[in-house]
Formats: sequence, C-alpha cells, structure tokens
Amino acid sequence: MSEALLEEKSVKRSFFEAPEFIGGHLPDWYTEARTAAWTEYEELPWPKRTHEAWRFSDLKKLAFDDIIDASEVADTEGTELITRSVALGENAGRIILANDRLIADPLLDAEFVEKGVIFKPLSRALVEDADLVRLSFMQEPARLGSAKFRALHRARLREGIFLHIPKDVALSRPVEVFHWLSGENAAIFPHSLIVTGSGSSAAIAEYVASANRQPGFCGGVTDLIAGENSCLTHVRTQNMSEKAHSLHVSSSLAAAGANIRSFVLNLGCKWSRSEFTARLSGEGASTDMLAVCLPENGQEMDMRTLQLHEQQHTTSNLLYKNALYDKARTIFAGLIMVEEGAHHTDAYQTCRNLLMSDQCEANSMPGLEINADQVKCSHGSTSGPITDEELFYLRARGIPESAARQLMTFGFVKGAVDGIGHENLEQVVLEKIDRRFRRILS
Repeated sequence: MSEALLEEKSVKRSFFEAPEFIGGHLPDWYTEARTAAWTEYEELPWPKRTHEAWRFSDLKKLAFDDIIDASEVADTEGTELITRSVALGENAGRIILANDRLIADPLLDAEFVEKGVIFKPLSRALVEDADLVRLSFMQEPARLGSAKFRALHRARLREGIFLHIPKDVALSRPVEVFHWLSGENAAIFPHSLIVTGSGSSAAIAEYVASANRQPGFCGGVTDLIAGENSCLTHVRTQNMSEKAHSLHVSSSLAAAGANIRSFVLNLGCKWSRSEFTARLSGEGASTDMLAVCLPENGQEMDMRTLQLHEQQHTTSNLLYKNALYDKARTIFAGLIMVEEGAHHTDAYQTCRNLLMSDQCEANSMPGLEINADQVKCSHGSTSGPITDEELFYLRARGIPESAARQLMTFGFVKGAVDGIGHENLEQVVLEKIDRRFRRILS
C-alpha cells in the first residue's frame, strides 16, 4: 500500500471519535484539550518514510483498518486477568486495567496513604486532584515524530494512572500497574503520569500485555517528572500478542539533582515503536535510559530517543541491547543534544545488536549535537553475531550449541537489566526474558 493511500485512509476512521471518559465531572480545561487534540490529530499529516524521524520504518504495518473501540471485559475474563496480574511478590500498591477500564479496586498500603502518596486511576485524580494533575499532564510535546499519535492518544484517552509522591517521602516497595488488551482488533490508550516531589523516591513497574493472541493496537503515553533531588525508577515491559501493534511516547523531566532511571523490555507485537525524550532541566540532574528488545520471526521494533541537556553538570547514560532472531528487524535512532550553556555535560549513548540469524536486520543511527564547552559525549553502535570462539568455549564444556547460544544471549542482555538497580524489579525482568528464551529453544 502506498504512503499516499495510507495518508488518505487516516482521515476515514470513524472509530477514532473521542469516547466518553470514565469517571465523574471533569474539569473544563481537560475536556477542551481533548476536543482540540482530536482536531490536531485530523490536521497533522500521516508520517512518511522520507521523514527523517521515520527513516527505515515499515509504515505499511502502521494501519488502523480493522481496529475497533475496546469494549468492557466480561466479569469472568476480568477475574481471570486479576489472577494473572502477579509479578512482584510484595508491592506497595497495585492498579489493574483491562481495555482501559479498572477491573479491581486500586490498592495502596495505609502507611503511604497517611504520608500523602496519591496512587489512583487518572479519571479519579482528574476529579479529586485536578489542580495537581493539571500542572504536569501531557506538558511535553512529542519531539521524535509521533505528534499525530500523541494527539490521538489525548483524544482517545479513557483511563490511566496517576502517582504522586510528596516531598521527602520514600516508597520502600515498588507499585505495580497492569494494562491488559482483550478482544480481536481492540485498541487501548494507556496513560501514566508519575511525579516525585523534592527529596522523595519511588519505583514503579508497568506491564502491558494481551489477554490472548489476537491482533490489536496500543497507543500509550508515559510522563515521568522528578522534583529536585528525588529518585525515580520506572520499568515498563511490553509483552503483547505478536499480531498486535504498539506505539508508545515517553518523556522524562529531571529537576536539579534528580535522577530518573527508566528501563523498557520489548517482547511482543508484530510492529512496535517506542519514543523516549529525557530532559535534564536542572543543574546536576541525571538519567539512565535502558532497554532490551528480543524480536523474532518477522517482528519489527523501532526505538527513537533524545537526551536533552539544558543545564550544566548534567549526566545521561543510554544503553540499548537488542538480540534479533529469524527475520526480525530493529531500528534505533538516538540523539544527544547539549544546549547552549549546558557546560560540563557527561552524555553516553550505546546501542548493541546481537544478530542470531543471517536474515535479521539491525539499523542504528546514533547522533550528537553539541552547543556547549567542556563536555564529555560519546555515542556508538555495534552489530554482530556470536563468535565461533565464544561458542567453542561453551561447547568444549559439554553445552549443546543451541543452549550455548542462549547462555551467551542471556549474558549479553543482562548487562542492561543490571542497570535497573532494584533487585526485585531486575528479577521480574529476567524471569520474562528467561521465558522468552525457553520458548525459542523449544
């Protein structure tokens, strides 16, 4: 299908009319913004491969022809999904959503409620904490090519989560959020707004998955905002059906002295695109951007990043690791941008691709744009197979070749997982990776 036809089709999808938001009376600023977002979606052009932001992307796979509005899940299915919503052995709180609807009462330990922590569905926060939500809700633009789909998300947003940690409060255990997609060709638009106050700390794990192996679409937005001298760790795993499509736009904003650590694990989807913009807006801010992708068969995983240094003495470190099987494809395009006056910046960007077949394809486009003095910036990308010497070392010790390859791959991606810096969250991620490897071996 030509790009011209794709662009024409994009204005004919009546199902994208904005739905009613779940919850009580919503503030006027929010409803007006939703209406404006729908207009923006209709007016913005469909992406083309000739656009630098979509270079190498297979836009034929980004189609909404058969997508329908996700309906409510039946009570029996909801009960089953609640049972399946288990990851950490112990958490500080939990929210479970299916088809952008709450299917279980949100949980938060009483000790954190008493300290003023807010962890609730977004629809409820817009009513009960409207002024607090407005300060940070979707304030960051989509800088990496998906402005049209960010507008679509805002117009279609039905439900999400809001986490706010007050000043000097530390969550001793992570909170968990489960986003389930159910139904053939259903679409969901999960939203996460996470804010840490000055001197606070928190960790959150989000799991996006399909309830079945049917096709569908997920168009999500995540905003991470860290106040001065706060610490925020965010882990997002995507394990949707391999017939589904996903487009996720993330942003982080770190104030002076704050640290944001983000990790993304991509396992599912026929086609997925992840965009992540990390803004370091305060002196001494830092961020760690980590990801692991394990595509197989004909999966395509597209990752675009921006490390934006706006102040002095800021640090960013990006490490993306991809292990590709069969006819899988990955695209990585990352830019380190150091603005004028952001002296003494330390910024690093590394994308490594392990090619597990002769038919897979890895495309990497790292870049630098430096407008300040006395900076340390580097970027690089590598692609290659496991060497014969490495295989020989393991096979000489009685390990079959297929198992040896998976051991090498596991060690390859584990370097990125170790960067999470939270033992329980690392264990959850490693278990998901291990299940993928066992499936490949079977």
